[in-house]
Amino acid sequence: MKDIVIIHENDEWLVPLREEFRQRGVTAIEWFLDNGSVPFSERPADAVYYNRMSASSHTRGHRFAPELTKAVLTWLESYECTVVNPRQVLALEVCKLSQYAALQRAGLQVPKTHAVVGKDAIVAAAEAFDHWPLIVKPNRGGKGLGVQRFNTVSELAEYLRRPDLEEPLDGTWLLQEYIQPREPFITRAEFVGRRFVYTVQVNTEDGFELCPADNCSIEDQFCPTDQQSHKFTLTQRFDEHPILSLLENFLHDNGIDVAGIEFIENADGELFVYDVNTNTNYNQAAEQRANQPNGETGMGALANYLIGLAQS
Repeated sequence: MKDIVIIHENDEWLVPLREEFRQRGVTAIEWFLDNGSVPFSERPADAVYYNRMSASSHTRGHRFAPELTKAVLTWLESYECTVVNPRQVLALEVCKLSQYAALQRAGLQVPKTHAVVGKDAIVAAAEAFDHWPLIVKPNRGGKGLGVQRFNTVSELAEYLRRPDLEEPLDGTWLLQEYIQPREPFITRAEFVGRRFVYTVQVNTEDGFELCPADNCSIEDQFCPTDQQSHKFTLTQRFDEHPILSLLENFLHDNGIDVAGIEFIENADGELFVYDVNTNTNYNQAAEQRANQPNGETGMGALANYLIGLAQS
């Protein structure tokens, strides 16, 4: 069996995965990427490498972790190593606009979105945006930093004058239509090995604009790793819905092995996909309430998948 190497920058997110490996008698190697070097001319170890790098790494003081990970993945892939969520997946993780383009190519509907570079250009772009209310969010932000809803241009202009305003890491703002949810929740579909595992509904009654994984995480109210929260509920409502096959095709087309994909249903029953999380987390409390068998939990399925690759 080959070694399993987990590339990451957040130790907390690995705790439940370590436990799943322990139950299976496996110990994975953890490669914390914050700074360091890449021995590009040397052959890497023949192992299964799982890329779990996050777009929000800079919020934990790891500003260049994604850039270092890109170099590492380039090195690994040049020697044809087995990489779960390879380099092109990291590119999607750190660029929401690229996610929307890929989702549309797969036949999925995304919210109407405009991209703006430069704070001074946002008001003029908003005045020309004909879908109100709107959301302003960073193209590369993470954890919901800077995600706000505005009803008028004047509200937006006042917000932009704030002295503590943080600009997006890549300088790109997204103006996006606000989707009024049919019911106060969003849905997140989990995939491992490009196969559907389950969907979870996230209650948004305590505060929700468009992107719960972003907006709510500002206060950590909807973080999947919060095992005390009852906002997460596994649901079978979409198990036979055609959106799942479209999402699986999207994963295949873009080489994404592991992801949590979030969508929202409007009053007319239309589904809008708005976020792809390639470093997805799972809410174990929700899984326990649904009596999910061990191998059918998110981390259980992930551990089984990685072990299967290492044994092949």
